[in-house]
Order: sequence, then C-alpha cells, then structure tokens
Amino acid sequence: MDSTIVKLYAPYKNILEKDMNRVLAISENELVKDKPESLLTNFLGDLLLEQGAVVANDHQLNLTPAVSFFNYGGIRSTLPKGEITVGNIFELMPFENELVFLELKGEKMQAFMDYIADHGGGSVGGAQMVIADDKAADVKIGGEKIDVNKSYWLVTNDYVAAGGDGLEMLAENEQLINSGEKIRDVIIEYLEELTANDQRVNPKLDGRIK
Repeated sequence: MDSTIVKLYAPYKNILEKDMNRVLAISENELVKDKPESLLTNFLGDLLLEQGAVVANDHQLNLTPAVSFFNYGGIRSTLPKGEITVGNIFELMPFENELVFLELKGEKMQAFMDYIADHGGGSVGGAQMVIADDKAADVKIGGEKIDVNKSYWLVTNDYVAAGGDGLEMLAENEQLINSGEKIRDVIIEYLEELTANDQRVNPKLDGRIK
C-alpha cells in the first residue's frame, strides 16, 4: 500500500479500533442462540420490539409493532458475559440490514408463526406459541389469542421483509415502511441506554415458544 494512503488511513483505523473496543453494556450471562427459545433470541426479540416502538414514534409513523422477528441465520455470534463492545455487535450483526415495519393480515401472521414453528422456534418478541406437529398452535400476540381478521404490525429487517429465508408470506403484506435505520445501530443505542440507566443485560427464558 502507498505510504501516503497509509498516513491518511492510520488515524481512521485508530478511531475505528478504539470505537470497536468501546464498552456498551455489561451482561450478567453469556448469551447464546438456541431453539425453541434462548437468552440471546429472547433478548434480541424484546429489544427489537421495544426499539421498534421508539423508532416508529421518532418517525411519527402512528403505529406500534405487535411482534418482532430476527431471522435465526442472521444472528452470527454469541454475546459474552461481562463487557459487550461495539465490536461484539458487529460480529453479531455483520450485515447492513435496516429496520422495517410490515402490516400483516392475521392469516399471514399465523402463516408466519407456522414458519417459525416449522423451523423449531427462533427469535420473536410480543408473541407466544406452542409448537405442535410443526405448526404454531395457541398463538397469542400481546397476550391475546391471534385474530385472523385483524391486522398486526411486525418489526423485522429488510432482508426477510422482501421474502428472504423462505418467508414469502411477508412479501404479501398490506404495507411496508422502511425506517432507514440500521438494526445494528438500534442495538448499539439500546445497550448505551441500558448502561445510562444503570441496568445490565439480563434476559430470561419465559416459555414464549414451547
């Protein structure tokens, strides 16, 4: 590499490395993904549901997401016990996925829950289900039985919203709103806020998927 380029690049490299090592939050436990539910998948599902509502409010979208979803294959690492750094979040979410909102009819939401059940569980927030014969039974959204005649807002990423990972039913939505915000940035902001409020990362298993 040309020495002038190295000179130009060096300060940015230092800034980037310094930021990658910046501690965002402290976790009580190591968070590892697993199915049907796990500390990591529950943490991400709840975080996205909560931050989705914040983003919708910030953008004055006049909607509140009822369900959140992270595609299992998109969760690329674990989060350590103790210090969680910016670098950890880049390893967890190396993709440039953006946060999107989808309005789904109840029947499409049920089909989506069946997809999760057929894949043995995953990362969802706001919903509960029992997996029976690879289908989602006893589905509850916000604690209430799913209503096929109602519409629900789902917060997820732009990749699955376009039908990626075999989620064609999500492409058959009533409307799609792209927030333009990176999911990784949303996670980083959430962790910074936890620390500012003297809280630690401490998700629980709650039987949302059985």
